[in-house]
Amino acid sequence: MPAQVKGGLALRKALKKFTPDLAKETQAEMASLLKPIATKAKGFIPRQAPLSGWGKASGNGKFPIWDGSAARSGVGYKTTPSKVNRAGFRALARIQNASASGAIYETAGRVNTSGREQAKMREVVIPTYRRDTGAGEYRYMTSTNKKYGKSNNPEAGSIFVQAINQYGRIVDANDQTGRGRRSRKMKGRAIFRAWAEDGGKTNAAVLKAIEVSRDKFNKAVGYN
Repeated sequence: MPAQVKGGLALRKALKKFTPDLAKETQAEMASLLKPIATKAKGFIPRQAPLSGWGKASGNGKFPIWDGSAARSGVGYKTTPSKVNRAGFRALARIQNASASGAIYETAGRVNTSGREQAKMREVVIPTYRRDTGAGEYRYMTSTNKKYGKSNNPEAGSIFVQAINQYGRIVDANDQTGRGRRSRKMKGRAIFRAWAEDGGKTNAAVLKAIEVSRDKFNKAVGYN
């Protein structure tokens, strides 16, 4: 959720402690609002692999294999607070994709439209235990920095993003969220596309649900 709600976490704790029925009612209402967005987002994810090779096991086993069913079913929503992020914010409610391949489909090319730059290879000497000869083993190593891809093909990142773009392009949901802060993370092919097409109605409805629960809580405990 991009919107900021001051005191939202404190309100949730107070609801659970003093008015548990109202807490459950609020969570159920937020879930009912988020579910249609999650369902719509699932429909934007293709069942087949955007690249034929993505549907096969990779050589190093580290890159997730495409699974269309898992990518779709991985889209879900939560109405419990998230962990604090680097900026010090928590999400009171959110939609996310728990599937690794689904998350890649959502965000590939979001930062670099041509994909990640491939790491340049360099020759290094790895010493052996043959001290009598002093011989070493020559290998070609690439950078371990996560900002770089590991393919030998310098165009691999661009090819990957272009192939995915045939199924869905990155959509910027920043201008369709109502109140809140802008973020480059508010861009994607499925969840954020669904969020953008919603036009901010769900965002406003969730905030309204929180405000209504706050007013009900204040009335229940005699603050009003």
